[in-house]
Amino acid sequence: MLIKAATIDDGATLETDVCIIGAGAAGIALAIELGRAGIATILLEAGSVSGSARSQRLYRGAVNDPDRHLAPDRDRSRGLGGTTALWGGRCMPYDPIDFAPRPWIAASGWPIGLDTLEPFYRRAQRYVDCGAYAYDAAAAGLPGALIEGFRDGAVTTGSIERWSPPTHFGTSFRPELERSEAIRLVTGGVAVGLEPDRGGIRVARVTVRTLRGRRFGVRARRVVLAGGGLESTRLLLVTGRDRPRALGDHSGWLGRGYMTHIGGVVARIVFNPGQRIIFGYEQDPEGVYVRRRFRVSDEAQREHGLVNMYALLDRPLLDDAQHGSAILSLAYLAKRLVQKQSPGASTGAGGSALGLYWRHVRNLLTGAPEVLSVLPKFGRQRFLSGRRVPSLLLSRADNSYHLYFHAEQTPDRASAVRLSPSCDHLGVPHLSIDFLVNDDDVDRVYRSHCIIDEELRGQGVGRLAFLGADPRADIRACKATLGHHVGTARMAADPADGVVDPDCRVHGVENLYVASSAVFPTSSQAHPTLTIVALALRLADHLRGIDAGNHAASVQRDLVAG
Repeated sequence: MLIKAATIDDGATLETDVCIIGAGAAGIALAIELGRAGIATILLEAGSVSGSARSQRLYRGAVNDPDRHLAPDRDRSRGLGGTTALWGGRCMPYDPIDFAPRPWIAASGWPIGLDTLEPFYRRAQRYVDCGAYAYDAAAAGLPGALIEGFRDGAVTTGSIERWSPPTHFGTSFRPELERSEAIRLVTGGVAVGLEPDRGGIRVARVTVRTLRGRRFGVRARRVVLAGGGLESTRLLLVTGRDRPRALGDHSGWLGRGYMTHIGGVVARIVFNPGQRIIFGYEQDPEGVYVRRRFRVSDEAQREHGLVNMYALLDRPLLDDAQHGSAILSLAYLAKRLVQKQSPGASTGAGGSALGLYWRHVRNLLTGAPEVLSVLPKFGRQRFLSGRRVPSLLLSRADNSYHLYFHAEQTPDRASAVRLSPSCDHLGVPHLSIDFLVNDDDVDRVYRSHCIIDEELRGQGVGRLAFLGADPRADIRACKATLGHHVGTARMAADPADGVVDPDCRVHGVENLYVASSAVFPTSSQAHPTLTIVALALRLADHLRGIDAGNHAASVQRDLVAG
């Protein structure tokens, strides 16, 4: 059932079994599972079905490093489906090493392991529509090897990433949400506060406001914060304004240990002439797009004290006109046109933007046949297919490729999100983000590149070449990955070590849960969406189990009384 918050009586209180705050990937998956079990659920979405610019402005806040981290209203989306409206579709599970304590990484280790989460990963595959749960090329039915003749060892080349079409959760699951008799989907209702009971051990009421000032409440047996890695933490922090400390802040970790991912291009791989490789996207037997990856093995990570990282053979950087490709220059010019960059802006590569634009135009003029041969096929695959090809990749005659890396950040208490003195127009404090990348992580990413180089040279297939004279500086300059907000309400078995327990329940609060990447103790090499959905499905099973247990206990009491 779809309800617009503007139609709810001012001052009303809605009653339900479960209240989920946030209708993104986690919130929708959780609501669908509870609805199918007949559990009365209110799913609160701050935006509208299709999004709202005015609601989006509530995400505004400050960031300490705007050159490397987008402002908090730039890489999230309000509206049914949440940030899946911006999602590219990349899917991969975490690795076994991500869940284990690693002595060289402080505060590492999850209270659950991959064996616990794997059944939920398999179920999550269906929600994101990325095919079979097979993340090894051979198991996925893909012939050949990334590098012909290369032997996996310290570096492996058999793992793959999978791509969702991509699934927009709002578009895909709206019909079921509206049909369900158990689910009330309330759009335009912004959760602005959690009201604890006198003892502070339960959430008695969720305070909700509309953009036009109407106010109402939700009283639920259980409350789930599913507003994303930042917004869920923001709501917890807000509970500390009128209390000695915020709900969940018993350990001092709430808002701290903030991670994204370090990613970018600082090197290229030059293969030997004639060396056969597989470059770009492939499709598995189900037609799902996949891509092969380099990865430093778990054993090598332990031996050398590294962070988890993957790397992909990639196209040249779009803004580097020296690539000489007409189609890449066209993509660059189209991107700049959309972004409306000032023509006089500095390029960071020497010279003015006008000079750079002319070099790209020259590529376009001299390479028109390439555009005519590539663009129609790419357009069909990108815009006219149910599964769109994720990006434009072009092989190179010189057998050299840029190397895109994507690495975890380690949890650091100094990297944090806090409440700002300023408030949005509903009176909720903005977030202030202190995004930090520590020197150890930069060095670990650098050394991972060096291991890839050693393996390529040692096996006589090619070599890695850094693009700049100071690779560590280039790694440090890489931007935070779009929309990956991890670790600010970390999961821990001991309340002294985190914010939520292994069931994602806030320590010390009987009926409050968090379903978002905020609960991840570490960030892995993997993009977070698949793990977010898997944890939401695990939480759904947990909440269904509580209801089943309560029902059985009630029946038993009735039998005894009878």
